Amino acid sequence: MFDVEVCDPKRVVLIRFRGELAVADFTALDAMGRKMQGGPPYDVIFDMTHVEKSHVATDFVSQRGELPQAFTDRERIYVVQHDDLKLLVKLYAAYQASKGWRPPAIVGSLDEALARLGVTLAEFGPPSAAGIL
Repeated sequence: MFDVEVCDPKRVVLIRFRGELAVADFTALDAMGRKMQGGPPYDVIFDMTHVEKSHVATDFVSQRGELPQAFTDRERIYVVQHDDLKLLVKLYAAYQASKGWRPPAIVGSLDEALARLGVTLAEFGPPSAAGIL
């Protein structure tokens, strides 16, 4: 399960996963990404700090690594603290790099991700305000 917040003026999407991470989460994100296609590009922060358990297998990660980035030349930052998730995200990043695409950054805290993009949590609001969902 995840929540989505948006900082529209700086074009940053914050996706905060919680509980159990599943393939269905990525299916829902793909649908959201399709709705955003053709619009302005956004940087995306994937905050996995509150993921308690992952049901995502390495085969799925390798398949996703074969897909091009939705917004080329924009940042994708994964906030990952759990070692098992770090391995999956690193695998994904390696697949992206092997295709010649910009791999996502991996950081240890949400504060680090926000600082990297020059935004604060106070700047985020519901996605409907930005017309994303």
